[in-house]
Amino acid sequence: MFVLLSRARKIGLNCMILTSLVIMATFPCKAQTVIGTKGMMNVPTADMNPAGTFDGGGSFMQKEIPNERTYNTWLYYASFTAFSWLDMTYRGTLLKTRKSATDPREGFYQQNRSFTVRIRPLKEGKYWPAIAIGANDFISQTTGGGLNSYACVYGVATKHFPIASVGTVGTTVGYARPIRTGFAYDGVMGGLSFSPAFFPEMRVMGEYDSNGFNVGASAFLFKHLNLTCFTREFKGVNATLSYQYTIKF
Repeated sequence: MFVLLSRARKIGLNCMILTSLVIMATFPCKAQTVIGTKGMMNVPTADMNPAGTFDGGGSFMQKEIPNERTYNTWLYYASFTAFSWLDMTYRGTLLKTRKSATDPREGFYQQNRSFTVRIRPLKEGKYWPAIAIGANDFISQTTGGGLNSYACVYGVATKHFPIASVGTVGTTVGYARPIRTGFAYDGVMGGLSFSPAFFPEMRVMGEYDSNGFNVGASAFLFKHLNLTCFTREFKGVNATLSYQYTIKF
């Protein structure tokens, strides 16, 4: 009798653990791209934060992102999800320039200010992906003139596949068309992510952002902090740290 009870308890405990892991595997990871929009590393996805979510932070970007720049730089951003189908992002990318026309010393004396708006006309379902349409730098201003490298319009589709007690695989595919002087996104882009069941707020990712391949990982920590680190073809390191808070309506 004791042996039967012990086995029953063990089976019950295993069932509870398996159920918990399956439930955890369906939780989304709340990551942002290096330029502040919802996504993987440098590729936007069709995922959206809950309505009323503010996300603000900064990124260190290696010179290969965008691949036309000759120096590493910094970026700051603020993103707000007004509705479950609409979010907006403001960002500033520091530009290395001469201090003045008469002072040849170089430093981060100027910045590129830009905006992004995304809408999600189709939410992810059991048998179909989420679809989002976005525009980068449709209104942009560069202090002192210069390139608006992120400028483009794009569409992306994203689908998640929970795998029992293992975790969740996320897939994204999209296409970007540059506008004006944009060159950071041009053509087909997409990637894969994996969130383990034992830590669903972490993702391991690989992507092609239309200009190169990136690999890295992200994690959502302490209910409010987003941390992402990745590399473009192992030539440098990119990192983003941000604070996220959702206003309860």
